[in-house]
Amino acid sequence: MTAAEATPELDFPEEAAREDRAFLGHPKGLGYLSFVEGCERFSYYSMQTLLVLYMVKYLLLPENVGNVIGLSWLRGNYYAGLEGQPLASAIFGDYTSLVYLTPILGGIAADRWLGRRAALIAGAVIMSIGHFLMAFEGLFLFALVSLVIGVGLFKGNIASQVGELYKPGDLRRAMAFQIFYIAINVSVIAAPVWSW
Repeated sequence: MTAAEATPELDFPEEAAREDRAFLGHPKGLGYLSFVEGCERFSYYSMQTLLVLYMVKYLLLPENVGNVIGLSWLRGNYYAGLEGQPLASAIFGDYTSLVYLTPILGGIAADRWLGRRAALIAGAVIMSIGHFLMAFEGLFLFALVSLVIGVGLFKGNIASQVGELYKPGDLRRAMAFQIFYIAINVSVIAAPVWSW
């Protein structure tokens, strides 16, 4: 399956595309995409602020560490017996590196099999499941895996959706990406401030 087959084109009449100025003079889809991407980045940077602290001050304490499914095996086989702060930093480092690596695989999956819209929706659902699983300390590692897979599908495909809102040659397209990235930057700034 080619990328064109996996992502069907929206058939908007030329006039409708020119008239869609519901969000700051841009298509209303830009507002939705900017908001959703802002929420994803807020989530990631809030976790970046709190994740190691949560592990060191609660999850990896001797009375709690045994409750996390799979962590004993991981400590013995992958993290070479690390404990406390070094273990928390190692887990966080692996989580962060995978968050930046998996969008490549998510883009490939979208291009070859799923299509960009389906990959984007699947990524959002899987990330939501990951955040839900964070509520249960025993499922902590499953939550991180869900977040990594979800981000891979989501992050690798959302920016391309911004470009698809515009017909070729539409001069608003460059400004749309600026608005999109402003939403991301606002979320990145707000996340650690909110975490205080």
